[in-house]
Amino acid sequence: MSWVYGSRAAPSSEPDAEHDALAALERGSPAEALAVLMRVYGSAVYRFCRQMVADDDLAQEVHQMTFIQAYESLARFGRRSSLRTWLFGIARHRCLDLLKMDRRRRNRFDPLDAAPDLPGPGANVEDLLAERARTRLLADCLRSLAPRARDTVLLRFQQGLSYPEIARLSDEKAPALQIRVARALPLLRRCLEEKGVAP
Repeated sequence: MSWVYGSRAAPSSEPDAEHDALAALERGSPAEALAVLMRVYGSAVYRFCRQMVADDDLAQEVHQMTFIQAYESLARFGRRSSLRTWLFGIARHRCLDLLKMDRRRRNRFDPLDAAPDLPGPGANVEDLLAERARTRLLADCLRSLAPRARDTVLLRFQQGLSYPEIARLSDEKAPALQIRVARALPLLRRCLEEKGVAP
């Protein structure tokens, strides 16, 4: 939950991942480059997809679609951004596509039940239950945001992308994204406060 209030995720646990993946591409081995990307960014991409679509199975599907599309497009990677930013751009577009399809489906059929939240780390049972409750409340509040606001907040605070990086992957201007986040954060804070979670 702390990422909502300003702390940023570390860009990568392996600073050489970008170099290793690009070197593999230069050797003509997109499969090796993809393996590096999946190893280093796979979990972060899944977490982003899970928060965006709020369903484990759909998140897994979008996660797989993201890496399939990445593999198919690696040979054409133009290096206008980092591979990490490019990968999250793919994930973002696939999540938004899925949300659009889901909205259409919900207009015709009954909504699906909410999937259980993933547990956070905890020192004991009480901490684990409290963290699960906070995670569930945060997920509820995130779902109350418009999809584009939600994905911008997640990319900025959960994934630690800069506004220029998000602007490149979303074809929007960085100041517009900053305004979107500035408007979304008070809504998230208010929602969490209404649910009894102090910032």
